[in-house]
Amino acid sequence: MPVDMSMDILETTRKVFSEPNFVKNLSEHGQIIHVEFSPFEWSQDLILIGFEKKILLAHLEIGDHVDVKILTEFVHPCRSTTLSISPESSLSALPNQILFCAGGNDFKLRIYSSDLLENNTCKVLSGHTSYINDSVFDGENNYLASASDDNTVKIWVTDDFKLKSTFNLSSPGINVCWHRSDSYKLLVAEKIGIIRFYNVETETPILSLDYGKPLSSCHWAPSDRDIVASLQLGELLIWELTKPCLPLNNNIIFPENGGSIKFSPHGELIAGVNSLDGSLKIIHVKSQALKLTASVTLPTNVCWHYRSPVVCIGDDTKLCFWKVSAN
Repeated sequence: MPVDMSMDILETTRKVFSEPNFVKNLSEHGQIIHVEFSPFEWSQDLILIGFEKKILLAHLEIGDHVDVKILTEFVHPCRSTTLSISPESSLSALPNQILFCAGGNDFKLRIYSSDLLENNTCKVLSGHTSYINDSVFDGENNYLASASDDNTVKIWVTDDFKLKSTFNLSSPGINVCWHRSDSYKLLVAEKIGIIRFYNVETETPILSLDYGKPLSSCHWAPSDRDIVASLQLGELLIWELTKPCLPLNNNIIFPENGGSIKFSPHGELIAGVNSLDGSLKIIHVKSQALKLTASVTLPTNVCWHYRSPVVCIGDDTKLCFWKVSAN
């Protein structure tokens, strides 16, 4: 069993609740279900916003303020459970090219393609037999990975979106993540608490981490391929892959199970949100100091801008942004 090195951040840090720096009211569209920034440089100012039966594509201008411009709306036949933007998406050339994936609670993936004018297509991918919890394109746009409650991760080839392979898991797949510096290595996080790494080309496992506690969220630091964070029964764990036996740090950040975490673009900060706890928290990775706490009501997942230290969640019908300094 792991040595208990935990320190309760909730008790050792004075709570200071921060209001969002910017709020975009989207109540005319309903409750926000999911939000996702583009993780790629050419489309870094794009964000997808999922609702009960629609998906909005918006463009951000980030300066002293965050300006949100809704570009278009896509009809989605059911609630979206995951959204991911392809590296092929770009507004920097004409015609515009938008390509993204939406997972629905009908257990299907839909690949949307648009030039934001008249050319719009939607390809439906069937194969999962339960809820899809995550999907992500690799940086070279070779593959799309999807993780599901059906105890599988599926790899789809982006040329024709045919199924390449299926990784059978021991519990529901919660997160999948590629690293910017290694497009063939895939992180797969399971609900049971196991984090595995696969070589997708050879379809072989490379490494696994196991803390022995159920997992609700996991993310790979985009700036450092040796650092991984996981959220397990409210406990934030920081792993160094060169020393995989025990986490480097572990702190209880939420008193309740569940929640979502994401590294900031340069890896100094981690944002975590928990709907049962009703809070957004941002923690400095090295010092483990709590940098920000915000009160939330009906939060979505949490996401960061590709370049700027801007974190975003949907909270009920509002899109909320905080600017956070690592210093």
